[in-house]
Amino acid sequence: MILGFRPGPLGEGAAAAAASGADFVYLPAARPDAAVGADALSVAACLMSLTPDIGLAAEISTAWQPFNVARALASFDLLSRGRCGWSPRPLDGESADAPRFREHLEVVFKLFDSWDDDALVFDKANAVFADRAKVRRIRHAGAYFTVDGPLNAPRPPQGHPVLIQPLGDATAATDVALAPFGVERPASAAGLVVMEADGADAPERLKAAFAAGACDGFLVGGEIDAALSLLGVMGEGRAVADGGDFRARLGLARPGIRYGAAA
Repeated sequence: MILGFRPGPLGEGAAAAAASGADFVYLPAARPDAAVGADALSVAACLMSLTPDIGLAAEISTAWQPFNVARALASFDLLSRGRCGWSPRPLDGESADAPRFREHLEVVFKLFDSWDDDALVFDKANAVFADRAKVRRIRHAGAYFTVDGPLNAPRPPQGHPVLIQPLGDATAATDVALAPFGVERPASAAGLVVMEADGADAPERLKAAFAAGACDGFLVGGEIDAALSLLGVMGEGRAVADGGDFRARLGLARPGIRYGAAA
């Protein structure tokens, strides 16, 4: 169960979402035409200290340089103990099939994998922080980005923070694919398929879609009170995984290193 809403009463809304059975809060990026808006990752960082174990997913524009995106996500995943999710948003007028967008994601993943999971040593006696043989330059030189690396942060606790994308843009790397309610689930859909619902939808309608295997869950938007009420009904009697990180909560495997010598 998932709750999506634009930040308002931040702590209360996120805490209520967790209590109602939500698995994560999804925070859209501030739109260019918005009068005022904090970036979604900053909002997620605020919620991190106000929620116990719920996942926190932020929409991030690819206007950010990929090194900065990878650094921010790795840091957030570390500080939140594995609760980070993200949804890359193409530049205005750009599609997810655009070469620049695809290269941006590739660089972010390479930077996540520039550290092996066991690279950190913390050998104080010998003044060794990390095993240099397990930290690699990515030496990426593409059409749009040139990044030498490595990332100046260890590999995220989840390996790669949970990647959320629209169903039509989903690839093999997608962990959660968002689909409009009522869309037929493709047999080849990557990861979990989550349908976007509204707080005013009848629980029976959503339960029927879930029972039919049309989706793995719902992203519930609309008015906060209506969304929370719907989550409460949908979550009755549902057991939620205790402990673990965001991936474990969603039943997703932790990805191994896809890029670099250890791949």
